[in-house]
Amino acid sequence: AEARLIPAIVTADQAIRSTIQSRWPSPVRFYTEYLDLSWFPTEGQERQLGRLMKQKYAGRNIDLVMACGDAALRFALRERASLFPDVPIVFCAGEYESIRDARLAPDVTGVTMLVDWTAGVELALRLEPRTQRVVFVGGTGPTERVWEGLARQAFSKFENRVTFSYLSGLPMSEILTAVATLPKGTVVVLGAFLRDGAGRTFTTQEALSLLAGASTAPIYSFGESLLGHGIVGGPLISFEVQGVKAAELGLRILSGQRLGPADVVSDHANRYMFDARQLRRWGLSESRLPPGSVVRFREPTVWDLYKWQIATAGVVTGLQALLIVGLLIERRQRKRNKHRLDERLRFETLLTDLCAGFLKTRADEADQQIERSLRRIVEDLGVDRASLGEFTAQSLIRITHSWTREGVAPVPRMFEAAEFPWITRRLREGHVVCFSRAHELPDEAATDRSTILAFGTKSVALVPFIIGGAAAGALAVSMLRVEREWPEELVQRLRLLAEMFAIVLMSRHAETALEESENRFRLMADAAPVMIWMAGPDGRCIDFNRPWLEFTGRTLEQERGDGWLKGVHPDDRKECMSRYLEALAARHPFTFEYRLRRGDGLYRTVLDHGVPRVGRDGSFRGYIGSAIDITEMKAAHQALVDSVALRSTILGSLYGEVVALSRDGVVIAVNEAWNRFAQENGGDPVIVGVGANYLEVCRRAAASGDPEAPKALEALESVLEGRTQRALLEYACHSPSRARWFAMTVEPFKRPEGGLVISHLDITRRRRAEDELEHEREELTHALRVTTLGELAASLAHEINQPLAAIVSNAHATRRLMESATLDRGEILLGLHDIADDAKRASEVVRHLRALFRKEHVDQQPLDLNDVIREITRLLGKDLERKRISLRLRLADDLPRVLGDVVQLQQVILNVVVNACEAMADDDLRDVSIETTRLDPGALEITVEDTGRGVEESELERIFDRFITSKAGGLGMGLSIGRSIIQAHGGRIWATRNKDRGLTMHIEIPCPGT
Repeated sequence: AEARLIPAIVTADQAIRSTIQSRWPSPVRFYTEYLDLSWFPTEGQERQLGRLMKQKYAGRNIDLVMACGDAALRFALRERASLFPDVPIVFCAGEYESIRDARLAPDVTGVTMLVDWTAGVELALRLEPRTQRVVFVGGTGPTERVWEGLARQAFSKFENRVTFSYLSGLPMSEILTAVATLPKGTVVVLGAFLRDGAGRTFTTQEALSLLAGASTAPIYSFGESLLGHGIVGGPLISFEVQGVKAAELGLRILSGQRLGPADVVSDHANRYMFDARQLRRWGLSESRLPPGSVVRFREPTVWDLYKWQIATAGVVTGLQALLIVGLLIERRQRKRNKHRLDERLRFETLLTDLCAGFLKTRADEADQQIERSLRRIVEDLGVDRASLGEFTAQSLIRITHSWTREGVAPVPRMFEAAEFPWITRRLREGHVVCFSRAHELPDEAATDRSTILAFGTKSVALVPFIIGGAAAGALAVSMLRVEREWPEELVQRLRLLAEMFAIVLMSRHAETALEESENRFRLMADAAPVMIWMAGPDGRCIDFNRPWLEFTGRTLEQERGDGWLKGVHPDDRKECMSRYLEALAARHPFTFEYRLRRGDGLYRTVLDHGVPRVGRDGSFRGYIGSAIDITEMKAAHQALVDSVALRSTILGSLYGEVVALSRDGVVIAVNEAWNRFAQENGGDPVIVGVGANYLEVCRRAAASGDPEAPKALEALESVLEGRTQRALLEYACHSPSRARWFAMTVEPFKRPEGGLVISHLDITRRRRAEDELEHEREELTHALRVTTLGELAASLAHEINQPLAAIVSNAHATRRLMESATLDRGEILLGLHDIADDAKRASEVVRHLRALFRKEHVDQQPLDLNDVIREITRLLGKDLERKRISLRLRLADDLPRVLGDVVQLQQVILNVVVNACEAMADDDLRDVSIETTRLDPGALEITVEDTGRGVEESELERIFDRFITSKAGGLGMGLSIGRSIIQAHGGRIWATRNKDRGLTMHIEIPCPGT
């Protein structure tokens, strides 16, 4: 999957896990890898991840791979051959436009999503008809760029109605400045945002929180996870549904089904969802919303806030009234209704006990109290199971709490509404659904009936509970062992219980939201890399984050109040408290240093900065501050001061000729070797010494015709202007007595004022050694080529003898025609033409062999790789026949030409094919296949596949090393030299093992101009 902090990915992951675990009969082991490709989009990162995962999962038996997001899918498809070959892949959250045009493998399937840009803009224009401008905001990562491209295509339909502008590729600060000044008649459309133009990384929720606080225009987007964080709403994608549907495909594959691209699920019915707070903020009428829209986050009324207290009091009052009525009825119908009254009293006792239990229960114990209440319902009402279920926005029914009688199977935690369409509709309309047997359901509930029978349920009563004016879920009681009737009186009691649970759940949701908000703040504070503290209006500290407590080694209770002062150094305590109280009295920010005792007893210098906390009403709430340990910083500053005195000594001790320049090119420091270097080259040390402008010296040298001066000047200016971090230039500087070469290194002078540091090193010995090595390599290359051709002498002789034999045959035939009594000029001319053609063939073979035997270097020129391969195979034809080797050529048509040395490339291909033939010398199956293909972008690939003995996986790289050979008497230099030739052409060569037998050599060569 993508980055672990992206809420959409977390939601999809949880849905996948819960769905598979609840529906698969045996335990399932999950391995999760977060790639973070949108935050680190480099090929090097992906290769490292591939190697790491290959090592990590070596020996693991993987049954199914699930990829969440386009980047994860691309990675899985690219690396599957090495990580998990032949393992089916199921993806989710795949962009529909990308998946639709992709060519997926036969065992790849999944769930696509569609970001409906067109519907989003139409929605914005529907809610705000006076809209004149749409501003698109997006990040700079690969995912964001794909989304922006799709958005631009969709927005082109509206260019005659509104204008569009794009805030992408910018730092977040500039984007915030831009959206803070948007005029009226503007809306903002937010795409994916994982990285800004300055390289800072975000989650889209984090970016949205910043944008929502600054924007002067409403914001629309397309992910359900963003609702409640600042967007008005839109046609939102549910990543929970994506996860559930992908998990269902995975379950089908795990059960033995073979799924592929034809089974890809493309359900793009994104639901319109809105934030009531944002609608109110921007003055947008709910009457303009599309039919069936869901509006969340409505501000609770007094009834909503205190409904459970009011309802509880009403229930208690009602119970008392019912009790009085029951007593009156008992006086008149004691015998006839005694059993009925007992049941009612038991229920009233049950209801009273449950209400009293919830009144006494703390928020953190609400779930346990609900479970206990459901157990009481099961026991008192004599049912097998009691459950509470909630409707989700993704057409799911989530079981939040359940109690099952011993010996009865537990209920699954998640259902799809599509499994109970009729029941779900009736419950959402506020109707009670109950039946004693499944066959009582109407014909339109056929799907519901089959699902109920599959679960083994005999009788069910479901009572909806209302939260916020809509059915939010239901209380369900069921029988699995025997059938049961549901009289109206019992249904009414279940209604009371459902109302009670509705009040409890509503209160619990509110408390959970508050607790989550506090936990998020605590998590951010504990995750901060600084020590954070908080004080109340009286100045006494009330909270410290985890880094502070870990630093001091004390508990939160010990630090609260004025306890933190015990850790301040006694000599600093008075001054520290004085300055803090002075700032507190004026309610001003403050910053000062003091020494604070660390947990190991050492005192460390910290820099403490505090700012006042102000409430929404402007009241002073205290202070919040942060402290950082600056002990090393101060020590480093002192060390820097001390090191300045050593710089001149160190500069004089450096190897080579070193000079330091200011940003203007003025020499500010040189070592002694620099002055000697200037004198040896006939220069005046004063001209290139301290105070001289080195850049001007180089410019004058370039103007005078010095061939090396322009290169040196370009190197200096590129580093000085920041276009490169380091420049290296080798040049010849011959003295009157000998030839010399030097290497000039240019690096930035890392100081606030900037500048350059230049060093010159004498590399004469290295250059001579390199020249000798290159000469020896060329000699060895030629020797290997001649040796290889010598081994093919029989085949080469056949190539020459064949046209010569044809010449002799045609010559004898022509002579007989000329000696005949009747001269046939046409036949004679035809014979002479055949002789000439065969002579050309023989000449071409000899010319080609002479080229291969030559030593001299041939300039690179445009070549047709197919022609090069055909020439080599013609030379090898007879040898292949003699060895009973079958050769297949699969050469691609219309290949672009490559720039290369024809002799060197022929040598590489010849060596690879000969090696393949020798690898099959003892095998019954002797097949060699040569194939050319065009790669995108700008490269061609040659593959040579054999059916020989192959090599071990660990030996694939070593076969290219020098002196590595499996042939008796072989030098082990052929592939090593071949690799150096291909690398000199800008390409690469590598080997892979075939699945059945043999080896495949891959040669990749760039083709310029493509």
